Amino acid sequence: MIASPLVTGDGQLVSIGDIHFNEELAAPQAYGVMRFSHTSDALRGLVRDVRDRAARNSLPLTGFMDISGRSGHSRIGLDVRLTGDAPEVSDGARTVDIPVAVTALNAVLAEMLADLRSLCHDGGVDFGRLFIARGPSFPRRDIEEAREGGRLLLPERHRITEDGVVELPLLDLRYVLSARLLGVGRNFAEMVVKGKHGLGIFQSLSPAGLPDRLAAKEFLVGAVHISLGPFVAFIERETSAPGVFHLASRLLDGIRTTGMAAPRQVELYNGGEEAVDTRGLSVRLRLYPPDARLAKLAERVLAPGRARQVLAAGADVADLIDIFTPEASRVFFDEITSDPALGGIYGRIFMPGKMISIPWEQEEGSWLQEFQWRLVYEYARGNIPEGVLEGEEIPKRLRPVLDDLKYVGGEQKLSKVFVSDALPPVDTLRVLKRNGIGVVAARGMGCTVGQACPVPHFRMDQTLYEELVRLENEGMRFYLLLELGGQAQVREFYKGLWVTRPGKARLPGIHTTMAMFGSACDVLGPVLEGPIHEFLRRLRDHPCLGDGLAVAHGSGPGVMRTVDDAAAALGVYRIGVGINAEEIGQITNFAPEAVAQFTNLAMNTRQDILDRRSLFKVFNLGGFGTSYEVNMALTFMKIGQCLPAPYIFVDPVGLGPDGAPFWHESLMQFRTLSGDLAGGGHDLGPLGPRWIVNLCHEVKSYEEGYAVIAGFLDDPAGYWRDRDIPLAKVRQARDNLRHAGMPIPPYIDEALEGA
Repeated sequence: MIASPLVTGDGQLVSIGDIHFNEELAAPQAYGVMRFSHTSDALRGLVRDVRDRAARNSLPLTGFMDISGRSGHSRIGLDVRLTGDAPEVSDGARTVDIPVAVTALNAVLAEMLADLRSLCHDGGVDFGRLFIARGPSFPRRDIEEAREGGRLLLPERHRITEDGVVELPLLDLRYVLSARLLGVGRNFAEMVVKGKHGLGIFQSLSPAGLPDRLAAKEFLVGAVHISLGPFVAFIERETSAPGVFHLASRLLDGIRTTGMAAPRQVELYNGGEEAVDTRGLSVRLRLYPPDARLAKLAERVLAPGRARQVLAAGADVADLIDIFTPEASRVFFDEITSDPALGGIYGRIFMPGKMISIPWEQEEGSWLQEFQWRLVYEYARGNIPEGVLEGEEIPKRLRPVLDDLKYVGGEQKLSKVFVSDALPPVDTLRVLKRNGIGVVAARGMGCTVGQACPVPHFRMDQTLYEELVRLENEGMRFYLLLELGGQAQVREFYKGLWVTRPGKARLPGIHTTMAMFGSACDVLGPVLEGPIHEFLRRLRDHPCLGDGLAVAHGSGPGVMRTVDDAAAALGVYRIGVGINAEEIGQITNFAPEAVAQFTNLAMNTRQDILDRRSLFKVFNLGGFGTSYEVNMALTFMKIGQCLPAPYIFVDPVGLGPDGAPFWHESLMQFRTLSGDLAGGGHDLGPLGPRWIVNLCHEVKSYEEGYAVIAGFLDDPAGYWRDRDIPLAKVRQARDNLRHAGMPIPPYIDEALEGA
């Protein structure tokens, strides 16, 4: 019969005896008891049956049940296994006590067991789960069928034996510990208590990669690739090499173990007498059916047509919780307020099976800002027991969210969520990351506590923006629940922009962005609406662009809103990057799929985003702000931060002096400064590169502007050649932008390769 195994929650190591030396393993060892408390009748009954069956048949207990230790403990070389002695089951106390042997297999940590013993005396330490297989594992044919159907992903190099054992070779990766850091203060204790989430600052990849040989009596932390769909996997203790065994962290959860890019750490010890070649070393595992809850979750997360994609990328917190739906996101903000005077709490930390409520920190009615951040630090580090809710203490409406967090995939850094009304300061965000909290959700960037704030503050300064970019690149996720004008939307900070769910899905396919600059005055709308719509339609229909085209603008009214409306009607991707225009009466447009809003002091950061992201720049009719944008765009081109491409200066009306084009005098100034300058007996030469001005096109209609851009798209190399643009400058800009993470249009690379 194919039946799902029984897997318990974590048991606690409640006692540990005297330390002795295991001669066979050449390592210190101690015996102890792992206790599972508040157990169900079903678990106690099953353990009794398994124990008695093993005794009746004179078989080892490990043939019926086993221990899977915590990943963080195995990664530092702490191994736990059954001694073979009979478990003690108490119906009265509702406990199951399992005799275990704990071995310290990492010679770097000499006092590991002594420190662990002290922790056990202070209180039980979570140490592992009980695994009882209630039926056989899947046979080879079922595993092959799952792999072919996209419900299981295996690396290119793998082997499936006739009896259903999957063998996975080690990657060229090795993880090493800093013994010096672990020896500081309570670092070891923090790691033991927090497991892998407390290990991040002590363990790192070795630049040397996997060693060629694993010496006798040596410990190694390596990695393999696998992505599990609706399965439970259990790693066998024996590996492909005699004498080399896998430590206690052997259970791989279905859905949670997804993401082929995420290395799955394996912890190995060579207990033999000879060195082993690591290049031929494989770990071995078996697959089992899921329980009813995991099977149901798999149906939802691994929907037909998406299963292989989810398995490859990793089950995301947004897949599990539907965080982009405002109704689902509001659950996170339950009881959280924007001000202590409103009652409620400052924030919460959600994690699998547990939640923490963080109160407002105030004295005599006044909010103590710095104390609040310190309070967040201590809660994140697990140093404050007050406000921690588990089990029946958790409100029923929140339990499904905490249960779903158990199955977050990838590197599983996204299973802990910090929620507050507003984003905390950047140094607090760093503390959250260091303590394993990978997701932050807020309703805004913040208002001044204690003051009226009818409109949420969504603007970033340069420091916050740069830190969000940095943390996102390091794997953190940020979400905003925006509630504006009676409507709600949820956005994720993705590739430097706050994006909607459809916006996130489309953004990786955008390779060409055109920035549209212009006046915020609404009077120009009726004049430009039709021509701009046709201009964008023709660009969208160009064979080089299509769905890869986006337009970027300043998120304001006037020309910016005209551009946004036209792009929306045509299905062209929209990026709105604005500043605090509300101060001068301009309402921010939050309709685009991707937005970023800045304080006025971060104007240059905002312009940096617009200029770097865009290949083409179109300067419509505009005032002082647009004139500033002209100067900045040309400067970015000069310093190699924009690709040389047409800059269009359009005036379909003739608003310059005597009906001349609006931008004519501005362009004449640029032509002057890039020409041969002489005066007062001095020969200065040009003050700027001549080729910069060659990119500036003064046109009287959007139709003319389209013709210039289309000519460039059809032959970029010919355009650069005809306008004396050095290819070295093009390559320099291309490399700079690629290094900054900006997409490079395919026709640019093709043109440079053929030039």
